[in-house]
Amino acid sequence: MLAVVGFALLVSWIIASIHRNHSSSLKDIPNAHFSAPYTRLWLLSLRWRNMEHRSRIHLHRRLGPVIRIGPRDVSVNCIDDGVRTIYSSKFDKDASFYHELFDQTGFMVTMTGNEEHRERKRMLTRPYSNSYILNSQILDSVLSRVACRLREEIAGWASKGTSVDVYQQAKCCTLDVASGWLFGSENATDTLRDPGFENDLTTLASAASKIFCVRTSLDWPMTYFASWIGNKLPDPEITGRWQAWLTRVITDSYRRHSTKSSSILSLYDHFYDSFKAANPDMSRNEMASFIAVECDDHLSASHLGLGTLLSYTMYELSRDPDCQRALRKELLTLAEPSDRSLVHRLADLPVLDAVVTETMRTRAPCPGPFPRVVPDSGCRLAGKFDVPGGTIVSSSAWALHFNPVPFPSPEEWRPGRWLEADENTVAEMRKWIWTFGSGARVCIGTHYSMRVIKELLATVYTNYQTSLDDEFTGNVEQQDAFSAGPLAGCLKLRFRRPIARPLLKQP
Repeated sequence: MLAVVGFALLVSWIIASIHRNHSSSLKDIPNAHFSAPYTRLWLLSLRWRNMEHRSRIHLHRRLGPVIRIGPRDVSVNCIDDGVRTIYSSKFDKDASFYHELFDQTGFMVTMTGNEEHRERKRMLTRPYSNSYILNSQILDSVLSRVACRLREEIAGWASKGTSVDVYQQAKCCTLDVASGWLFGSENATDTLRDPGFENDLTTLASAASKIFCVRTSLDWPMTYFASWIGNKLPDPEITGRWQAWLTRVITDSYRRHSTKSSSILSLYDHFYDSFKAANPDMSRNEMASFIAVECDDHLSASHLGLGTLLSYTMYELSRDPDCQRALRKELLTLAEPSDRSLVHRLADLPVLDAVVTETMRTRAPCPGPFPRVVPDSGCRLAGKFDVPGGTIVSSSAWALHFNPVPFPSPEEWRPGRWLEADENTVAEMRKWIWTFGSGARVCIGTHYSMRVIKELLATVYTNYQTSLDDEFTGNVEQQDAFSAGPLAGCLKLRFRRPIARPLLKQP
C-alpha cells in the first residue's frame, strides 16, 4: 500500500513539474542539465562535489550567456543586459543564501535589502575612498611596518635558500596590515614573526567553509540538521582566542578614541563616529556589537581574499621569469628622484598594474556565486530572455573571467594582454573584471586592496627574485568554493637576490 501511495505521489510530482515548466517563462532559457527545470538536485550536487564554478565556465561557453541551473535559478555570464542589470540597486540579495553563508547578521554584507545596505554603506565608505586610501597616514605607517618585517623575513629565506609557503606568509602580511588599519598600529598583529594567530583564523575560516558547503549543498529539511551539526565544528579553544582578541582590541580602540587626532584615525574610529552620528542615543554595548561584526567581516575578507590574491601573483611571477624581470626593471625606476609619493607612483606603474589585474582575472579569490532576486516587475536578460519576479539570478567571477570573447586564450596568465591592447580593448576587458563585484554592492575595499597588494609586491620584487620550488608537488589549483584558496593549502616558492644588481633601499 505504501509503495502504491509513494508511486502515485512521484507520478503526481512529475506531472506537476512538467506542467510548471511548460507554463514558465523560463522554459526558453537553455537548460544546463535535463533535470534543471524540475529540481535543484543537479545544482546541489555540483556544490557538494565542489564543481559549480568550473561547470559554469564550460556550460556558458557551450550554451550561451544565460542558462537555467534550477527550477527558478538562472546563471548569467554577460555584462550588458546581464551583470549590469541584476547587480543594480533594484535587485535584493537572496536572503536564504546569505543567511547560510554567515551565522551572524546585521553587518553590511548580510543586508539583503538595498535601502538598509545603502544607508550602512554611506556610513562606512569614506575611509575606503581612493583619495583617502592614497593619503592615509595610518595606512602609510602600517604598511611601512609590515614591509620592514617582510624584508627581514625574506633576507633570512634568501640567505638560507628556504622553501617558503607564500600562501601562509601572504595571509600573515595582509592580516598584519588589516588589523593595524582597523584598530591602529598599537593593536596590529605581528603574525609574520609569530604566525600562531593567523593559523587560528585560517582554521576557523576552513571550518566555516565546510559548514557553508554543507548548508548550500542540501535542501530543506536536511539543511536544518546539517546546519545544527555544522555549527559545532569550529574548535572552541580557537574560537575563544579569536573572540578574546577581538574584544580586547575593540575595548582598547574605544578607550583611545577620544585622544586621537584626525590624521591618525583608524577604521574603528571612523566606524565609531559614523554610528554615533547616525544614532546618538545608541548604547555603548550595542554600538560595540555593531562595530565588532563589521570589523570581523572586514578583517576576514582582507586576510583571506587579499592573501590569496597576493600569493597567487607571486606564484605566477615565479612561473614567468621574463615578466618578473620586466616588473623589477619597472620597480627600480622608483629610485629616481620625484616630487610624488611612493604610493602615487606605484598606482601608475603599467607592468605592476597588468600583473595584478591579470591575477585578479585568473585567480579570483572569491568566485561567488552572488545570488540576487528578480523584482516583481521582472527583467530581460541578454536582450531576449524575459525572467519573472522571484527568480534567483547569479553570476560567477570565474565564468566571466574565463570568457574567451573578451579574453582570448583565457586560461593563460598573460599580463601582456593589458599592455599590448589598444585603449578601447582594455576598457572592454576591464568591464569583465569582477573580482570585487560591481554595481550598487561593489566591494568598498577595492582601493584599499589595490594599494596593499601593490606595495607588498614592490617590497618583494624590488630587491628579490622568486622561483618555483621543484620539490613542491602539491595541487596549486584553486578550490571550487566561495573562498578559493589552493587545494594543497599552500604555495611554496624560493627567494634569492638578483645576480649582479645593486640593492635598492626602498622609501
